[in-house]
Amino acid sequence: MRNLRVRAHAKINLYLNVVGKRKDGYHNLETIFHSIGLHDDVIIRKQNTKHITVHCEHPAVPSDARNLAHRAAQCLSDAVGGIGGVAIEIFKRIPVAAGLAGGSANAAAVLHGVNELFGLGFTQEPLMRFGAQLGADVPFCLHGGAALGLGIGDQLTRLPALSDLPLLLLNPGVEISTAAIFKKLNFPLTKPEKDGIIIRTYIDKGDILSIGKNLYNLLEIPVFSEHPEIAVLKTALSTQPGCCGALMSGSGATLFAIMHDSQAARQSESHFRNRNKVNFCETTVTSPVGVYIDG
Repeated sequence: MRNLRVRAHAKINLYLNVVGKRKDGYHNLETIFHSIGLHDDVIIRKQNTKHITVHCEHPAVPSDARNLAHRAAQCLSDAVGGIGGVAIEIFKRIPVAAGLAGGSANAAAVLHGVNELFGLGFTQEPLMRFGAQLGADVPFCLHGGAALGLGIGDQLTRLPALSDLPLLLLNPGVEISTAAIFKKLNFPLTKPEKDGIIIRTYIDKGDILSIGKNLYNLLEIPVFSEHPEIAVLKTALSTQPGCCGALMSGSGATLFAIMHDSQAARQSESHFRNRNKVNFCETTVTSPVGVYIDG
């Protein structure tokens, strides 16, 4: 086998609270992740050199060691004392710098794919440890489905995945700096408006309407303060027919809505598509997996 294709699925956060700042500069989180159907395709090939190369036509995606996918391949190569040349080609569908973990998903796909292609034999646990060295969202992107994330988001507890839940994604084309947003947070933080234990209970029950009513993301406060147009777009999304609840994912700027059914999702997509303040608009569903070898 000389190459393989890996689907790298995006994620959303159904709940995100920041519970404190760490000595290492990171923040401790309480979050609930869920994989979604929107995905990039990552092609991994063996090549007759000793180099790792990354190619992506998206102008904002670097091709050198700044790219998490490149670093993921290098991480595995270093761990086993070298694997030879690897060519990585990324076909982007996930918006860049959008709160959907596109870069982390690509890194997870490379960890999963290189391990398989080169027969390295790593189980999920060491791959997750490698992922945590690359970025806070990479372990979940390997894990997939639904999970509670603690620590910097890398301490994961599996939750029951929500099956084919219709979603509508909107992005206004505003790139948000995660580091800048966290710097705007003030500590000690007030008690969150929604309780993470409550939404976990509704996820366990599969109670979609109650999940929609209890969506929460503390980072909306600093992001909406800096970019009020995103708050306006969220209000427009939440008032769409069939919307059970809307939220910003991660540090933004992507918004998602849990929709009552696929027809309502498609109708709302038609409403927002081609509007001046919407750069990306797509319907999708929840996914039970984070990375998947396609064929």
